[in-house]
Amino acid sequence: MSSHLVIVESPTKAKTIKRFLGKDFSVHASMGHVRDLPSSKISVDTENDFEAHYEVPKEKAAVIKKLQKELDEADSLWIATDEDREGEAIGWHLTEALKCKKNQDIKRIVFHEITKEAIDAAAANPRDIDMKLVEAQQARRILDRLVGYTLSPFLWSKVYRGLSAGRVQSVAVRIIVDREREVKAFIPVEYWTIGAKLETEKKEEFFADLKKKDGKKFVPSNKEESDQTLADLKDADYKVEKVEEKELKKTPPPPFTTSTLQQEAGRKLGFSVKQTMVVAQQLYEGMSMGKGEGSTGLITYMRTDSVNLSDKALTDAKAVVEQQFGREYILSAPRKYKTKSKGAQEAHEAIRPTEMMRTPASLKDILDQQQLKLYTLIWNRTVSTQMADAQLKRIGADIVAAAYTFRATGQTVLFDGFMRVYSEGKDESDDEKRNEEEAEDEKQDGEKFLPDLKEGDTPKCNEIIPEQHFTKPPPRYTEASLVKKLEEEGIGRPSTYAPTINTVQVRGYIRKEGKQLIPEDVAFTVTDLLAEHFPDVVDLTFTATMEQSLDDIADGKQDRVKFLKGFFIPFEKLVKSKGKEVQREDVLKEKILGTDPKSGLEVLVRTGRFGPYVQLGRPDDKKEKPKSASVPKEIGKDNITLEEALDLLSFPKELGEKDKEVITVNLGRFGPYIRWGKQTATLPEDSNPSKFTFDDALKLLSEAKEKKKKASEPLKVLGTDPNTKGEVQVKEGRYGPYVTDGTTNASIPVRFDPNTIDIIDACDLLEKKRARGPSKRGGWKKK
Repeated sequence: MSSHLVIVESPTKAKTIKRFLGKDFSVHASMGHVRDLPSSKISVDTENDFEAHYEVPKEKAAVIKKLQKELDEADSLWIATDEDREGEAIGWHLTEALKCKKNQDIKRIVFHEITKEAIDAAAANPRDIDMKLVEAQQARRILDRLVGYTLSPFLWSKVYRGLSAGRVQSVAVRIIVDREREVKAFIPVEYWTIGAKLETEKKEEFFADLKKKDGKKFVPSNKEESDQTLADLKDADYKVEKVEEKELKKTPPPPFTTSTLQQEAGRKLGFSVKQTMVVAQQLYEGMSMGKGEGSTGLITYMRTDSVNLSDKALTDAKAVVEQQFGREYILSAPRKYKTKSKGAQEAHEAIRPTEMMRTPASLKDILDQQQLKLYTLIWNRTVSTQMADAQLKRIGADIVAAAYTFRATGQTVLFDGFMRVYSEGKDESDDEKRNEEEAEDEKQDGEKFLPDLKEGDTPKCNEIIPEQHFTKPPPRYTEASLVKKLEEEGIGRPSTYAPTINTVQVRGYIRKEGKQLIPEDVAFTVTDLLAEHFPDVVDLTFTATMEQSLDDIADGKQDRVKFLKGFFIPFEKLVKSKGKEVQREDVLKEKILGTDPKSGLEVLVRTGRFGPYVQLGRPDDKKEKPKSASVPKEIGKDNITLEEALDLLSFPKELGEKDKEVITVNLGRFGPYIRWGKQTATLPEDSNPSKFTFDDALKLLSEAKEKKKKASEPLKVLGTDPNTKGEVQVKEGRYGPYVTDGTTNASIPVRFDPNTIDIIDACDLLEKKRARGPSKRGGWKKK
């Protein structure tokens, strides 16, 4: 009997696929890449056609040993890794790391969903590994290594260690820095809106906004102009001059690609880009359906540039629409979308449910909260693409009074169509006009009442409402809007957005406040340094052109070695030259704020590993290390005054004694805190450490002690775990309730109520957690 070894990336994917293949197939996981460039050196021979020196990492040696053992007993090797460039490269590395016998076939199978039909079709149509895709992935990997390992040491020597530069990440940081500069440079401009509350003869009240004066656009710019307008309108008569009606249709947005899913999950669900991809991966690789169904993939492959839907998906979607919403919502012919993305190269179908009949409601007892939210978003979006257009009627009326023209608008939804299921989220537009009197011109999906008005009608004015406003700065980027910007500029690819956004935060360039991405001081320093000395590295057009060249390598239109030589030879020469030319002191420009009146020493503001800090004196002024303190983010390096610096340098401050232990208020890297012996407590966000009193400290320490005590007490004791003999308890943690047996903790999923969960379910959660190993936070959260 023949036997076949099938290799995929993850155990979950292996478990799901194993269900669909016959007993002659053995399915195992590579746990991702099995070979990579060693991190200890550049590992690329730039003198020998940029040959990459790959190695099997120590942590993957056991994986390779196990796979080799399985391969030795198999008749053939089937590579079933993901169908994009990265998956193709993993497959190629597997064939290089494993030793096949001469008579063993190597087959490559690809599929965009993990269902029986898709796996059967893939197994019936194997192919060879696509070396063009492998070459393209290698070119990206080598290029990123050359940029990172050549430029990062330059940053270490000129700024500080731990920083990194990258082909995509440095451009992403620059985009965020440039926007922050726009925000800081923005000067608000005053303007006024004037609204009229009008009433028809039938006593129907409606609202109109001032738009014009003497037939020209008019917006009062100050109180004087607003008051003059009110005076002109005091005894004016109002008359309907013109009424316009128009019917319009709204078409649903296309099915999800990777980037649009990341954007919409950010807008509608509040998911980070990384969180979206992690949850989507879980839905793709397969979920246990219970009741003898086993595991199956719930969505198609989540790394794709395509908006295409298969014929089966289109047919199934039509059936679902008719069943769920009625015949009036179905289309006479399927609606198809055209992929617009530059260099679309990932999978060949949009992200959609694998079975359209599998509604979100049918999965509420199977998926956890995050999984259900994302699946619902994908299901709604996909179904909406095959629903009838929404039909709206929009009405506008111009109403004149004295020299002024007001505008009243209304909208009626004649037929909701796809809007019954889905409406697309929106970011704050980067270039939107900020005047609020123009807000009504934005397209709206809902209804807005306007009475039946006719030309010549004379409504009565009940009230004139003036309101002062100020123009707003351009909005800071969110993860969603940054993904949109990167895609529009052709920088990076869908699979790179999540790791790029994560890297710029981990490296300390960017922090998140709510949804906003805000650059740290070091981001300005590094961006300016790169822009001055390595302009191409942070140039959007240059980076997009390189991205296109990498796509050309995948299409066989460009030679990988020629491309790498063209970039790296002049780049390496420039880095060496700038390494000698640029002085660290010129980059980290320190600023003298003044002199400390007590010590006579200079007070400096400088930039360090963890951001800007103030320092009293210089190292050579006194033998001991100069006193220093971090500059709070809300003050910033450029705005801090001598008085503020001296106040920061006055910490730690003694507040008093308790039980012969001094209580001090301190400034730490993560904010101000109280210390009393070994006990510490962080000050509330709105507290001023300079005004914090001894009584405030005692209260804070008491609250911290009580909170710690409460967290250690179980909400409920369920019994004894038969496997570990530990007492199973329900506790409240930082991320919600969880069960514990004293050695293992498991978050309580949304499908369980922590108040009623029983010992059997709790032990099952703990056993699954032990089998899975440590993982990041998740599970049930309080609403």
